[in-house]
Amino acid sequence: MLNLYARLAGKSVRLALRGWPVALALLVYAVTFLLAESALGQLGVVGGFLTGFVMAFLASSYLHLLSLAVAGRPIRLADIRESFGARFWDVVSVLFAFWIIDLILGSLISGAGDRGAIVMVLVGLAMAVFFNPVPELIYLGQGRVRSFALLGESGRFISAHWPEWLGPNALFAAAILVPSGLMQGGPFAARILSIGALFSLHGVALTVLVIPIWLKPIMLIFITWAMVFRGLLFVELANGKNRRMRQWSA
Repeated sequence: MLNLYARLAGKSVRLALRGWPVALALLVYAVTFLLAESALGQLGVVGGFLTGFVMAFLASSYLHLLSLAVAGRPIRLADIRESFGARFWDVVSVLFAFWIIDLILGSLISGAGDRGAIVMVLVGLAMAVFFNPVPELIYLGQGRVRSFALLGESGRFISAHWPEWLGPNALFAAAILVPSGLMQGGPFAARILSIGALFSLHGVALTVLVIPIWLKPIMLIFITWAMVFRGLLFVELANGKNRRMRQWSA
């Protein structure tokens, strides 16, 4: 696996530099999302739904541009215009699934006190692990599955490839969170949750904005490199080029 990581790391550098608009888009979308969230949050339930749609449009654009970078295609202005709707309904379907999960969990643990908080931590840990490759399934899955089916696909992928996938991703998350000061101390579970939060649009937006200005350009390129690496690694694992991969494909 180390040889595979090294090969993909080198390729990711070239693709990330070629796809530099992805890094710029991440900064612009982070600012846009947090401003929209702050403004729409005052509208109650309606504002929550509108924030969700803004999130879906921005995530659709980012994932589509990322897919072009992973494919080695140059990103043009026309691609940016098309990107907002390219993965929109795929993202909406996943956000809806997460909303249903949160709704059910909230109903089950309401009034449970400390035990409810423990359950939420455990569920958060599980989601951070098993739903980690959801972005790649959205932009590389070509709409094959959506909503809960996509979450199920993500869980099966992690079950088959968790050592190969989670190892480098944990290192990426730590390398991003430490300079931003968002890596929580204390219990191990809290640290894992802080890493898991990085893979939400809100978590990414907050992280990007709190990174020191002098470090921001470097970190934006690093995040883009890490996301391109994730995409390439996902393709390698899903294509089944070793024993573990073949088991997952079967």
